[in-house]
Amino acid sequence: MRDFPVLLCLPTVVVLMQLLPRDVKMALELLRANPARDGSIDELAAAAGVKRRTLEKHFRRFLSRTPVEVRRDLRLERARRDLLRAQSGATVTEIALRCGFNHFGRFAALYRARYGESPSATLKQSRHVLALGGGGSFPLSLDRPAVSVSPFDSVGSGTRASPAIAEEIAARLCRNRSVAVTEPGHARYQLHGTVRADPAGRLRVMVWLIDAATRRHIWADRWDGDASQSFELEERVAARAAVAIERSVRSAEIDRACRKTPDQLSAWELTMRAMPRALSMSAAPLGEALELLEQAMELAPTDALPIALAAWCHGQRGSKSLTTRSMAEKQAARELAGRAAQLDTGDPVATALLASAYTLAHDLPAAAVHFQRALALDGGCVWAWNRSGWVSVYRGELAEAIDRFQIARNIAPDDPLNFFCSIGIASAHFGAGRYDEAVRWFTRGIAEHPSAIWADRFRAPAYALAGRKDEARRSVAELLRHYPDLTITDVRSALPHAQDHLDRVADGLEAAGLRP
Repeated sequence: MRDFPVLLCLPTVVVLMQLLPRDVKMALELLRANPARDGSIDELAAAAGVKRRTLEKHFRRFLSRTPVEVRRDLRLERARRDLLRAQSGATVTEIALRCGFNHFGRFAALYRARYGESPSATLKQSRHVLALGGGGSFPLSLDRPAVSVSPFDSVGSGTRASPAIAEEIAARLCRNRSVAVTEPGHARYQLHGTVRADPAGRLRVMVWLIDAATRRHIWADRWDGDASQSFELEERVAARAAVAIERSVRSAEIDRACRKTPDQLSAWELTMRAMPRALSMSAAPLGEALELLEQAMELAPTDALPIALAAWCHGQRGSKSLTTRSMAEKQAARELAGRAAQLDTGDPVATALLASAYTLAHDLPAAAVHFQRALALDGGCVWAWNRSGWVSVYRGELAEAIDRFQIARNIAPDDPLNFFCSIGIASAHFGAGRYDEAVRWFTRGIAEHPSAIWADRFRAPAYALAGRKDEARRSVAELLRHYPDLTITDVRSALPHAQDHLDRVADGLEAAGLRP
């Protein structure tokens, strides 16, 4: 098992929970149950059944964090949740003390570093929402769709639904600025759930999301678990549900925006209408997306999401040979990403997109910083895991890259960008000299997203270096059918691969018949 260098937002840990040693699982359960408790790490280790040194070694090995750092992160999560839900009269100092922080200045510095705003700013936002009659996480000035999370119902005699599942889902959604969380009756989308127990002590949790306007069910799922391991089940449900809700709401919002006439669209709706075009990887739809995003940026110049998405579009055009102005496109991507980073609204999706734009503009240090920030905001942000894998590929950290792509697949198996995971895994195998395996994954990625024919720039040399010359020539022929002016020089300058990687790509393309 490889180390996972994550900033501990537990949705990610839940995905990997089955891989953790028993002492780490038990310690996480104890810390999660009461992160404010000031017990020593020796006491925590004893409760987990191991020596302190063993527990610390396992935490560093499997979580890349010490138990003290994990406890601090959990305290920050609890403080943010309490600030977002604070009632009138609550103070930052009171909440900080309740969550285990005795040094207010240090708490404020840690909080700002993690969430990009001061604790007082979060509390002010919460009060603003309450004044509007909602109960959510931040003001709806950026026109985000609202989701309400109702307490789950108990089904069957003797069953008592824990409020923790609904609360955990709400808390995770609060961290994701792609949606707002508010009280029932004030939301466009409503989340409901039930908890059912059987005589054998098995639990079944069912969750469904409804469009309040149409009463249409737009998502539902269920999870089974053992009543004796309710903590792990609650974490698993909350982590998976939060990811699915965000994606389902986004899909519903895209559909809603596409059914409206263009002159009726708000900045958010223009961005949603642009989203599928931006993800198409084709020249014409990317151009249409940029036209929509220009309008969105004019209507909402302080919203980072349309700016970051526009940066992504320019980066794609510059790196996928979709225009003759690749350098200008990459510069536009870099400039827009910088503009979005200055706004920094705390949206992990926007942060992941602007990080992707930095990647495509060949600014890997800036990309790495913002991917890390996106995962600190939401450890279940599938796009951050997906796209950050590419930074690892470009840096030659090939095993870590594959780990990141696989985590993205595990979090959201049907995400529309998963074809990038396949192509990324292929690139990592190519970098390691496993050319047949690279061919298999390149082929899978192109099958998952046929417009990703640009990946033949790398599948063709993988064929050639694997000794499959006829398939290499056919791959180059297919590539030139879509990009007739493409040269090896174009391929070498498109993406920020290491020099040795590019040299092998060039050798393979030359052997397959592409002109220099």
